[in-house]
Formats: sequence, structure tokens, C-alpha cells
Amino acid sequence: MDSNSHYEGTHKVYPADHGFTIYPAALNIIWGKDGRYWKLPKEELDQAELVQVSWLEVTGWCDKVKLNTTYEVEFELKLTPDAFGFNELPLYFMVKWGSKNKWKKIYLTKEAIDESTGTYCVPNNLTIDTAVSESESKLCFGLYEVWSGKWKGGLIIKKVHIREKK
Repeated sequence: MDSNSHYEGTHKVYPADHGFTIYPAALNIIWGKDGRYWKLPKEELDQAELVQVSWLEVTGWCDKVKLNTTYEVEFELKLTPDAFGFNELPLYFMVKWGSKNKWKKIYLTKEAIDESTGTYCVPNNLTIDTAVSESESKLCFGLYEVWSGKWKGGLIIKKVHIREKK
């Protein structure tokens, strides 16, 4: 049995309209191999569901982006009816290219939800420029809540969108 309880994603990227779609099977999920904490996707395009963790860290990357282009990164998330820990705790989203990185803090509240689908698409204004970099060829991104030590659960990760910003 593998003693590492962290899930290493496939890093598979799907072309999409003006960008890419990345499904949870392609993401790295801390504590992802432990069924007490996560329900991992069974199929490549399935969602991942957070059961409960105190350390939330989900990361990924895309090496298919074009240079000298501005990209917007958006996580498509949903909360289950019995979700907990998200009203009082902010989630942090990160996007990185080379030495440049940007962070955004957001609370998953009723105001942030698309009522028709029950889905959060956040953040919709986290952008990064892929200017030439000698050290980097990947656009990296992540979703975090690692600082509070408090338990949270009931978060569904549907997919990540990376789109060229017009």
C-alpha cells in the first residue's frame, strides 16, 4: 500500500473555447488519497468532493498556454447541503507564472452562488500575464485554506477553467 496519502493528479488538460478545462482528476489534492477526507473522481471528468479537512490545498498547472497572453483562472465549485466551515473562513485562490503570482480571498456565501445551478465560479477576475520567462513554462494555480486549522467539508470541485482574457 502507498503510504503517501496525497493525491498526485494526471495533469491532463482539455482544450476549450479560448482556453482550457482541467478536471479534478488532473489536480494535486493534499490528503486526497484518504477516503476520510476526500471522495476522488472515479472517471477522468468526474468531480471531487471534500468530506472534511483542516488543511485544504488543491493545486494544478497547465503547460499549454501561449506566451504574451493574459489568462483568467476560474474554479467551478459547489457546496453540498451539509457543507460546513466555509461561511466563516475565506478560501484563497492563487495563480502563478514565473516569479509573478496573484492571490484572491473569497468567502463562499449565498451572494457568490449562481442560483440557477447552485455553482460558484470563482474567482472570475484572477488573471495573469504569460510574458516570456526563462524559468517558467507552466501556469500554476491553487485553492487553499491552510492557516486557520479549522475543519471544513462539503466542497465539490467541478473543474477549473483557464481562458484567454479578451
